[in-house]
Amino acid sequence: MTCPHYKIALFIFSQMEQVDKRMLMREELFGITDNLIPCMKQDTTEIFYRFLANKSKKIDMSILHSYTAEKMEFNDIIEIDIQHSDDLHHYLLENAKSLQEECTTFDHLVIIDTFTMINLEKIKNKISTSTLVTDTQKLVWGSFNSNRTENMAVIIGASAIQPILDNLKFKLNHTSILSSLYLYHKKYPNKKIPSDLIFINDPISIIEWPNTITSIECADCVVAIGHIYQDVEIKQIKNELNIPTTLPCNARSDLKMYSKETASKFRPNVAVVTSSFLYKDNCMLEAGFLSAKNKREYAEMHGYAFVSRSAEFAQQLYHDRKPVWGKIDAIEKLLPYYEWLIWLDMDAIFVNRSLTVERFLEMCEEKVGGKEEFEKINIIVARPINDKMINAGVFLIKNSAWTRDLLRRGIQPRYDFSYTGSLEQEAMRDAIRHPYWRKNVLNLEYDDHSLNTFPDRYVRGDFIVHYAPIGGCPAAPVLRGLSNVKVLEEFPNAEISIPF
Repeated sequence: MTCPHYKIALFIFSQMEQVDKRMLMREELFGITDNLIPCMKQDTTEIFYRFLANKSKKIDMSILHSYTAEKMEFNDIIEIDIQHSDDLHHYLLENAKSLQEECTTFDHLVIIDTFTMINLEKIKNKISTSTLVTDTQKLVWGSFNSNRTENMAVIIGASAIQPILDNLKFKLNHTSILSSLYLYHKKYPNKKIPSDLIFINDPISIIEWPNTITSIECADCVVAIGHIYQDVEIKQIKNELNIPTTLPCNARSDLKMYSKETASKFRPNVAVVTSSFLYKDNCMLEAGFLSAKNKREYAEMHGYAFVSRSAEFAQQLYHDRKPVWGKIDAIEKLLPYYEWLIWLDMDAIFVNRSLTVERFLEMCEEKVGGKEEFEKINIIVARPINDKMINAGVFLIKNSAWTRDLLRRGIQPRYDFSYTGSLEQEAMRDAIRHPYWRKNVLNLEYDDHSLNTFPDRYVRGDFIVHYAPIGGCPAAPVLRGLSNVKVLEEFPNAEISIPF
């Protein structure tokens, strides 16, 4: 196996509750404003990034919901637990070492926090054109004048990581290991630096924000500005210093809406979609994240996008509807970017993860009598045995003018189901029964196994199990089902008790 190699690995330190700060950094550094076209893999060779979120002892429950949704939506956060700020570099270097051991390699590690604006392009250029440093892989470049500046930004060569970790004995109290090593060898210049590490203290290129651009002595010299506490100033600095964004994945290089004529080789045509909205009862706080992981893994296995959304559910407060109506808003928003979406509620999981969406569509094509008839199909949904209507917890929907019309004119106007009946499910049921739309729907009538299987009806080989609650919280059954999926994938002949 070939390890992915990057010019820069960027670690951005943050506190768990800094959801908005991380979103700002995604936008300003990487041009990521949403997850409609997600980075399923960081495949540009330029940069690999992760946010390292420090656990909080106490966190407001609404913020915890936002943080958990953020993890589901962006998949770019590593949780850490640092008690003392001077341990930061040690912990992050340990994480970088783990990254190397897990087959993700890089030339240089860059560490910043969410109050630092950094010019990654300028850093790469300075390193590549340096005449002062002969071996940039052993570089340790930062601003080590005080413990106020040591955490703003530091650039470390990949070959310097292990030697630093091997010399933790030099760490001073209330001082990071990097500053400690720098100060030690400044004090004892004749002593050999471990592994010939090259320390550069550079308060000209890595500076504290002086509150105005005009106060920066050498703007052309600057690669990082720390201690920027106002979001608007992060944006202003980026614009006034012409700091470019760095795309972390090729998928984000093409944000156009989908069409067969202009389909991108970097973007999948299929997206697996779910909710990342967490209710106040905390029922799915743990299970929701693991359910999203099941869906993300399925998407990764087959080269699909995985998109989870919470904002559309939260905005139903202003629509004066129950949050579940956010499903329809999310589908409307996403549909233009893909050929097919497969929607799964949070309490539905992929069980037969070897079955691709393409193969499932072929099976549906056979059901309707061939390719010509299947071309007319825009929605695939199931009605379980003994149920009075379709179940809208799992369905496939195709990008077409017909579908957009159905969503906009057939389902969205049904405010009579905002709080009553079966809500968006009943609105969808009524719409697809209407003669105008009915002919373009594949309704898997009285079908418990093709698309949407309840746990007590599971038969080996079923595609998706849906833990639609009759009453109470579905978290425990979902967690049991996720465990069963792992067992079956490791031991295909294992006996699984029912309900799944």
